[in-house]
Amino acid sequence: MSDNELEGELPKDVCLGRSLVNFVAFKNHFTGPIPRSLKSCSTLIRLRLEENQLTGSITEAFGIYPHLYYVDLSHNHLNGELSWKWERCPNLTSLRISNNKISGELPTIFGRMAQLQLLDLSSNFLSGEIPRELGSLPMLFELDLSSNVITGNVPTEIGLLSHLAHLNLASNNLSGLMPMQLGSCKSLLTLNMSKNKLWTSIPPEIGNAQFLEVLDISHNLLTGNIPGVLGQLRMLQVLNISHNSLFGSIPRTFSDMSALTSIDLSYNNLEGPLPNVKAFNEAPFEAMQHNKGLCGNVSGLPKCNSIESKKPNSHVKVRIAIILFCLLLGIILLSCTLVVLIIINRHRRRIIKRENNERANDLDFMHILSYDGKVFYDRISKATEGFDSKYYVGEGAYGIVYKANISEGQTFAIKQTSSSQDNSEIVDLISFEREIQALKNLRHRNIVKFYGFCSHVQCCFLVYEYMERGSLRTILNDNERVVEFHWDKRVNVV
Repeated sequence: MSDNELEGELPKDVCLGRSLVNFVAFKNHFTGPIPRSLKSCSTLIRLRLEENQLTGSITEAFGIYPHLYYVDLSHNHLNGELSWKWERCPNLTSLRISNNKISGELPTIFGRMAQLQLLDLSSNFLSGEIPRELGSLPMLFELDLSSNVITGNVPTEIGLLSHLAHLNLASNNLSGLMPMQLGSCKSLLTLNMSKNKLWTSIPPEIGNAQFLEVLDISHNLLTGNIPGVLGQLRMLQVLNISHNSLFGSIPRTFSDMSALTSIDLSYNNLEGPLPNVKAFNEAPFEAMQHNKGLCGNVSGLPKCNSIESKKPNSHVKVRIAIILFCLLLGIILLSCTLVVLIIINRHRRRIIKRENNERANDLDFMHILSYDGKVFYDRISKATEGFDSKYYVGEGAYGIVYKANISEGQTFAIKQTSSSQDNSEIVDLISFEREIQALKNLRHRNIVKFYGFCSHVQCCFLVYEYMERGSLRTILNDNERVVEFHWDKRVNVV
């Protein structure tokens, strides 16, 4: 009864004898529900009721059909959900229920229908995710789940479908990555994943599907460059990557795509010249519009020569970038070198200053033998705190002796000469100079070493080596120590 102008409802007792094998009534104007008698028609092997106006629930209309291998109920008004009973049709090879009002999730039972070759559930209200179990269908040739409200990721198990030739997942709410495993579908002829929310870059593995003829991944969120390996798709006829966020130039490998007849790159961020291929040269401007800077022979696009004259060559850009990088690196190295030199110079100056201070502290004390004793006097006066009595160590016939620590490791005996009350300046200086002359002429190994002197109208003093245990006179006047200092030691000292 196919392809007529028949109207009304289908016969309710169409399978009354329970021996119906083929029921074909497509392309008519039948309305109403599917006859209930079909539910118990276990002999059915072929059912075609597509392109009618049938209504009712598909859940209630069908039973178990062990011999059924072909079903087409597409383009009707059927509703309800897909039943688990479809699994009880082990010989089913083709199931089309597209363009209806079927809802609910896609059952996982379809993954156990080993003979299934064609599954078309497009243009319905199916929700949920694509079952991973579909990757277990070894004979699947065509899978069309387009125009539903399916969510989630595209399962990577689809890459296991070695016989898959047509995959259509367009117009859903799929997200995530495009599975690189799609490149393993060596028999793939058409791939449509347009109008979803797929993101990141196009997997280069798609270039391994060498028999691909149609590739439509438009209206997604794809970014990155167009993989050059797509140019290996020598049999590709239709390429639509419009309405994404792809950038960069079109790979030169596209110049080898001689089979290409339709191209759409619009609404991206592509730039550079178009490949010299018929599909590009004859493409309308609408297929190239809203890009960053494409150029070529397409009407509405600027010529590539004018673009290149305005924009520096990419190689020039690279050279400029390298030069700027080298200059910046040189400036950084020079700055670091200057900083290191400044630090080293400051460190050396501190060392020199410290050494100079140490030398200044030492004062070359052994070489001060002049009558100009200003600096000499200041150092001695500071060391003895103005000849304070706490530094007193003894007193002789011509003056008082003080202990002075000039610097670390240098201790001296300072003998301040006494002055008379009458004409103190003359008497002191004469006595002082006589003692200096006498000290200069004395030569004996046991006489205390004389280092220098200071002569001033207010103060005169002599600088001697400091003897920790005192002088010979001190020992002889000490009743306890003189006992130990017997005649042999005294003669040895003399």
